[in-house]
Amino acid sequence: MYDLQQRANAVLSFAVTAFACFLGVVSLLSVINGYGQVDGTITVDTNVVRVVNRRYGPEHYDYRNTKSEFARLAFDIDADFTPLFNWNTKQIFVTVVAEYESASHSRNAVVLWDRIISRKDDAKLLLENVPNKYALIDVSQKWSHQQANLSLQWDITPHVGILKAGRSATTSGNFVLSPVQEKSKH
Repeated sequence: MYDLQQRANAVLSFAVTAFACFLGVVSLLSVINGYGQVDGTITVDTNVVRVVNRRYGPEHYDYRNTKSEFARLAFDIDADFTPLFNWNTKQIFVTVVAEYESASHSRNAVVLWDRIISRKDDAKLLLENVPNKYALIDVSQKWSHQQANLSLQWDITPHVGILKAGRSATTSGNFVLSPVQEKSKH
């Protein structure tokens, strides 16, 4: 260690190794400590659920394609995400997911709404009559009386460590997706 370059290399190598070990300890402590439980509920006003028939997405202006049936609904969210915040939580990505079964697929899940919570002060959600942000549309483009329910799901993004996902213990917000009634022609 006679040269300045060799000394700088040794000091920087030690610093990088120490910093990597520190980040590993922080990640391990986050796994050991874990996160709290979230008690969240979602309720759907079944009077607001309606299925509409129109063109959607990139085919909106293409009149050669058939129209699709997609659902519009409103729901209430009551959830407290403050137990998920600790010294290593960067943000929480919250989603409302509609789950249903169809003839072609045994399990379908569609994200209807999402929000990113970056601060503990904003972690209590008490929202009423929230419309779906994203379209609830089936692959077959038609609904046939599928029973659907909503669940509250989240992903915790830590400053250091592994992403952690969770969902509410109870699924609520049951509703039926009925097809659009065609008007009779005289």
